[in-house]
Amino acid sequence: MLKRYLSIWVTFLIVFFFVEQAMAEEQRWGNDVLVHSANHIYGFGMDQADKDTLYLVVSDSSTTNSTDTTYIYRSTNNGINWSHRTTNYAGRRGKSDLIAAKGDMDAVYTFFILDNRLVSSRYSYGTTSVQLGINISNTGESVVDFEVCHDLSDQYGLYVVYQTNHDSVIFKRSMNFDTTWTNRINLSATTPIISKPSIAWSRGSHLVVAGKTTDNKIYTIRNTDYGDSADWKNGQYPSGLGNCDNPVVAGSHTSPADSAIFWVFYERYAALVPPRWVLQYHFSKDACSTWSSIWSPTDTSTGNRVLPSLHVLEENDISNLTLAYRYEIGTEPRQIRYFYKENAQTGYTFGTAPYTGVNDYEPDYAPPHRAYTIRGTDNTVRSAILYIDSSQQNLYFDASSFTGVEDEARNEVIQGFSLKQNFPNPFNPTTKIEFVLSKSGQVKIEIFNILGEKVKTLTDQYLKAGHQMIEWDGKDDLGKEVTSGVYFYRLQTEDLTETKKMVLLR
Repeated sequence: MLKRYLSIWVTFLIVFFFVEQAMAEEQRWGNDVLVHSANHIYGFGMDQADKDTLYLVVSDSSTTNSTDTTYIYRSTNNGINWSHRTTNYAGRRGKSDLIAAKGDMDAVYTFFILDNRLVSSRYSYGTTSVQLGINISNTGESVVDFEVCHDLSDQYGLYVVYQTNHDSVIFKRSMNFDTTWTNRINLSATTPIISKPSIAWSRGSHLVVAGKTTDNKIYTIRNTDYGDSADWKNGQYPSGLGNCDNPVVAGSHTSPADSAIFWVFYERYAALVPPRWVLQYHFSKDACSTWSSIWSPTDTSTGNRVLPSLHVLEENDISNLTLAYRYEIGTEPRQIRYFYKENAQTGYTFGTAPYTGVNDYEPDYAPPHRAYTIRGTDNTVRSAILYIDSSQQNLYFDASSFTGVEDEARNEVIQGFSLKQNFPNPFNPTTKIEFVLSKSGQVKIEIFNILGEKVKTLTDQYLKAGHQMIEWDGKDDLGKEVTSGVYFYRLQTEDLTETKKMVLLR
């Protein structure tokens, strides 16, 4: 029995490897544009100021200055060509990021670490002048990491979370265009978050912060009043599982105020066969009051770090979402792969992507790549990625239009309906259920015990045709762990119903 089990696994891994390798060789797409070269690149970020106009910031180790240098670039043709606009000086090995103001505000806000302080500057579109020296962090705080976001409302707030060397995560906001930063709150004093902070805004006044805890879990907390320090609430663990890292959070811009959509992605070291890092996520349809059970996009297990990046197109009434993650298996070179959700407002699950991409150059481990969703003047929507190559000396911009690839995906005929055996089985504490839908429609997946009593509803929503995957964490609808034993999972669509058996061993 053991030999048979091992034989099945060896066969699966061999087939998986060659299928993935074939996909990698056949699905190269986009055109990686070299934006910047230096002795060593430490940080970068990008944002869209207007259709076809992108701004990019990159910090590197300069050969002519004793400190690192921060450069701003602009592209007016969706990243095909880039021109240098201005240069700043930041602290050595400083992370950098950028926000481009929308509409008539004529400003790019850059953020970087200068001498262990978090500093911002404002650059005007039509000039090369830069306003320097706006200190965001407080005196005595040594900043090691940060993330920024902004809202698209009339408030136009700028929001930042940063991590200090004392494992404290601090929130601040500016409601007067980077002139002053106020409403400071130490989130680590009221939540378990101590590192890897990520922040996102959704339509209305909602902000969500996700971060990592001392016991390597992911924790989220929301604010319902543009970051007012008195209104942080609904702190919770979306899954409560350990061995997690690198959370990223994103919010939709199309939701009513009371039902804003958020996603949180993270990588987790899972006790699979063999143990490896996998990409997992949760979504919230009620402004982070509650989170879904664990979901996993198809084919995101790498054996090495996943490093997810998540982005929603920054327009009101738009919910297109781009996910990028690093992929590596066996001796295959590191790649950055892309998932795209055309309507993330109603379709929350990530199945097999309509496309994946292989980079022209091998991406480095760090700093993490950055995913973006951008729109052109012709209203085409594109994914974009920034990454540095394995030499850590060259920054590339890679983008591809969704139009041709999505049309090809729509023309593909999905043959049949299939509910696959859960994996692993037996399992503890989590297992994945993969299925194929021959057409889009309402799908319900439920878990039952051996007495026929319903234990858990994993999903009950509209899903698109194609391959899908969902994960069960061994808990019931009340969030309590169920006991060891035999369970049944049942998938129901408008036309078909299928049930399979699985075993939980605690």
